[in-house]
Amino acid sequence: MKELWESGKIRILLSVLLVLIMLSMFTRNVENNIISTSVNTLTYGLSKVSAAAKEKNTDGLSYDELKEQNEALTDANRELRARLVDYYDVKEENARLWKFYELKKDNKDYHLVPATALRRDSNDEFYSFTIDKGTSSDISVNDPVMGQNGLIGYIAEADANTAKVMTILSPQTGIGATDKATKDTGIIKGSTELADKNLTMFAKLKSEHKVAEGDIITTTGASGIYPKNLVIGEVKDISYDTYDTSYYAVIKPYDDIRRIVDVAVITDFDGQGEILRRTQDE
Repeated sequence: MKELWESGKIRILLSVLLVLIMLSMFTRNVENNIISTSVNTLTYGLSKVSAAAKEKNTDGLSYDELKEQNEALTDANRELRARLVDYYDVKEENARLWKFYELKKDNKDYHLVPATALRRDSNDEFYSFTIDKGTSSDISVNDPVMGQNGLIGYIAEADANTAKVMTILSPQTGIGATDKATKDTGIIKGSTELADKNLTMFAKLKSEHKVAEGDIITTTGASGIYPKNLVIGEVKDISYDTYDTSYYAVIKPYDDIRRIVDVAVITDFDGQGEILRRTQDE
């Protein structure tokens, strides 16, 4: 306490208080004394701020009107968010479809539906997978499924929103194919021995075939299920099947089917189903 008094600060404070008390006593009957004026000024300022804020915030609107405006703004924001989600969906689909631009450009009759692999069956050794599009997107059983560089399989099952893709690595596949260089024909089907290596077979070749390593294999289009000239892959090796007593070629697809994510389903093309319709007519 002694140190505070000796510092002089306490003496200055007491002097100021004494002056204020004296001024208040001398001006007790005067409305605009120092203390009163200060309080009035502060009160007046606050009242002006409050009035201005009230005028600015309400514009004369009632509580119900303000509530209605707020609800309208909330609805507008909700609609904008929904439109933004739709925009991103369309943007993503266009990006996926762009990967198949060359296929569409060269085949204007194709109707392509881009899709993405949702999940794979861990118990399927032939790498079938489920995509995020189904019958609601016009996808049907047996529709061809394309990777970015060639045919990878077909639709084996479909519901409204998803579809299962059976790959060309599976023995269940049976696609008519031809060697573009030699015109030799055969059947594409997978095998247990080749699937893990991302390889399939060009089977049922004639003994006098001329298929050679490096040849490109495409679809024949003869069945009406697959368009003609869909690229499947290239010949890696030639072998002989002693069980089936026929030659076959080992085919390497241009896409890694075991890890593929983005695909396109061909839901319509010129000549689709012609063989089936002719058979039914007969």
